[in-house]
Parts: sequence; C-alpha cells; structure tokens
Amino acid sequence: MERLLELVLALAIVGSVLAFGGVQPLTYSLVEAAIFLAVLFLLLKHTRNGKVVFPLPLWPILFALLVVFQVIPLPSGLVARLSPVRLAGLDLAGPSDSRVSWMTLSVYPHDTLLALVKFLALVCAFVLAACLFDSRKRKSTLLRTLVIIGCVEAAYGIVQYLTGWQKIFTYTKQYDLSEATGTYINRNHFAGLLELTCPFIVTSVLYHFQVWSGSRRPGAIRRPRVTDGVSPSQIYFYLFLLVIVSLGIVFSRSRGGILASVFSIVFMALLALPKVQRKGWMIGVFLFLVCAAAFAIWIGLGPVLARFEQIGDRNYLSMEPRISFWKDSLRYVRDYSVTGTGLGTFGLGFRHYQTTTLEKYVDHAHNDYLEVAAETGVAGAALFFLPILWLLAKMIASFVDDTGRYRGAVTLGCIGSTVALLLHSLTDFNLQIQANALVFAVILGIAYKIVFIERREPLPAAPA
Repeated sequence: MERLLELVLALAIVGSVLAFGGVQPLTYSLVEAAIFLAVLFLLLKHTRNGKVVFPLPLWPILFALLVVFQVIPLPSGLVARLSPVRLAGLDLAGPSDSRVSWMTLSVYPHDTLLALVKFLALVCAFVLAACLFDSRKRKSTLLRTLVIIGCVEAAYGIVQYLTGWQKIFTYTKQYDLSEATGTYINRNHFAGLLELTCPFIVTSVLYHFQVWSGSRRPGAIRRPRVTDGVSPSQIYFYLFLLVIVSLGIVFSRSRGGILASVFSIVFMALLALPKVQRKGWMIGVFLFLVCAAAFAIWIGLGPVLARFEQIGDRNYLSMEPRISFWKDSLRYVRDYSVTGTGLGTFGLGFRHYQTTTLEKYVDHAHNDYLEVAAETGVAGAALFFLPILWLLAKMIASFVDDTGRYRGAVTLGCIGSTVALLLHSLTDFNLQIQANALVFAVILGIAYKIVFIERREPLPAAPA
C-alpha cells in the first residue's frame, strides 16, 4: 500500500510539472483529487491497524481555520472592528449594497474557498511525504522523481534555448521566447522548480563521495552492503546531472532563480564541509562552479549577463514593474494588516492600489511574503512562513549532529531547497504555482519526518 501511495504522489508531481506547472484548473483539480484519495486510503489503512498516526503539525490547521474564518458571514459591526477598510471596499468584487448587515472578511469567498482547497491538498501532500518517506531504506521514489523531473525539465529547457524551438509539446510559446522554460510558461517558475530539485543532486554527489572516500581511507572497515557498487563513475554521473540542471537554471535567465540557486549551493557546501573533513570537497565545489560557468559562456551566456547588466541602468528602479508592485502591495498590506482580503483574492484587492501598468490585470505581487500578508493579514503571513523558517532551523541543527550519511544527505537537500525557494520568493511567486508548491510541500514533509520522527528512532545497524 505504501509503495502504491508513494507512486501516486510521485505521478501527481510529474503530472503537475508537465502540465504547464499545474496552473490549469483541470490539471490541479485532478491532482488534488488524487492526493485526497491517497490520504483517504492511508487513513483507512491506519484505521484497520487500530491506530491512526498522522505526522501533521498544528500550524497548517491553524492557518486553514484562519482562512475558514475569512469566508464565514459575520455581522458588519464586527467586520468594521476587525477590518475597517473592508466596509469601504465592498465593491472590490463588484457592485454591492453598502447597507448589508452580514458580510465576510474575504472580498470574494468563492476564490478563497478554491485557494483553501489547494492549500489543503498541499497539506495532504505534506502528510503523505512524511508518512511514506523512510531513510532506512536508503532509497526513495519521491526523491528519485524530484531528481528525474528536474533533469528532464532542465534538458528540455536547454534544447529550447540552444535551438530556438520554443514549444511546450505542441503548444507554441507566447512569452519568454529567448529563454529556457521547459514545460512552464514563465521562466522564473521553471527556475523555481530546478532550484528545488538541484540540491538533491548536490547531496547525491556528497553521499556517494562520502561512501567512496570512506572506503578508501587506510584502515577503514569495509561494509560491503553499503560501499560495494559505489565508484567514482557514480560521482561523475551525478556531477553531469548537476551541470545539466545548473545550465537549465542559467538559461532560464531568471536573476532571482540564479542567485537563489548559487547561494543555496554555496550554503550547502559550507554546511557540509565539517562533515566531509576534506579540502577537496570545497575545491571540487569551486571547480564545478567554474567549469559550469565556463561551459555556459562557451555555448552562449551573453543574454544571461545582459539581464544582470540591466540592474545597473540609471532608470532601472523606475522601469522595473516589480518594484512598483511591491510598493503598492505594501499599501495594500497596511490597509488589511489584521485580516487580509481573503486567501486567493490578491488580484481583486490589488486593483485599488495599482499605480503602474494599469492596462494589465496584476494577479500576483511577485513576492510571496507580501501576497500572503495581503490576503491573510500579517498574522496569517507569520503563521504561514515562521513555521517553515523554524523547520529550516531544526533541519540545520539535525544535519549538524546526524551521524547517518544517507539521512544527512537528504536533510541537506531539504535545507538547500528550502533556502533557495525562500530567497526566490522575495522576487517572485513560486508558491502560487501549484506544481512548485506541491514539490515544496513534499520536501517539507520529508524534512519533518526526518527531524521530528526518525531522529527519535535508533539508526540501523550499518548507517550509511
């Protein structure tokens, strides 16, 4: 049963990624249905065993309850106390009678309920990953899926960039025609997927390097079950995959994605240095970055560098629409700082604060922190992001004192993915793209399993 459910979750990830990032209603509806059914089957299995144990922390439940509170009709007097601006903005979702006696905190409950269902699906994916992952097996369908889909997407994007064949299957792209986007419409979200999967390739290199180098030390005790079959060729293979994914990120020309990925890899390398205890590890990481950069320059890095050169332009701050979106979003958050306008309603609420590109409908803030704060209030944003940061801190502490090689490598991969996405979320909205949010939820679920469940259990007799 566990194997089948893990396969279902893996297929949900693959389907979301390949279907334009899972942003189409039909796609994410099918994925949500599959995830809900998988959790139901898991619950039934636990019920038959006489003990229901779900690794679900309190914070997602509290956040979901906050969103439910946003769609419950309340007396207008209470709404006036909680959110005075809400009464003045009754027409955010269309004409409305200002004399209503009951109203919701959400400006459009329909969109808030849809967003709540999406969030609950992500919570279920988190639970599935936490239930199904087991580092003692030293292999995981979920992690293999992340590595494979990341490499496939990167290779697809590289072909797009180098050949000019700007198609997603049979669909001809309309935007980002000079960049690698894989099966995504937007290059930044393509880079977001790769920055989530890239750390697990880095840790695959680390794990195989540790096992191989450990068996080569003078006087080392060989453990055939663990070390046999690990050779330098496997390290080179994962290094090759790392180059492919790195080039995919570079050729996306996503400045946020590139910077977040570089910072993530360097952070992981520094964190792993005390465990590797060899200068060769840092030298190897440095040489990899140099070789990847040299290879990228050789096959065409000019357009990528041009994107970074734009930052130095005199009029960059006034021409970059993101900056104006952020300024307008800050005013939005200030007015709805207590309760927000309802999860999933940023586009509707932002219309009253938008000061640039008025001919376009801006449905995202290009900053996940500001968007969540606008939709759920400052308290809602804190309830959403602070537990993730706390889990990240626990991951780092767990990695530092974990003696298991494989489990430590997986933990480091989760750290790298989390750091990269949290950084990229400062300049984009990857958490609003269902495929990337699903991958992130699965990664957090794996990390939660390692940090709060497996670390309380004894290691196997022959750690790896």
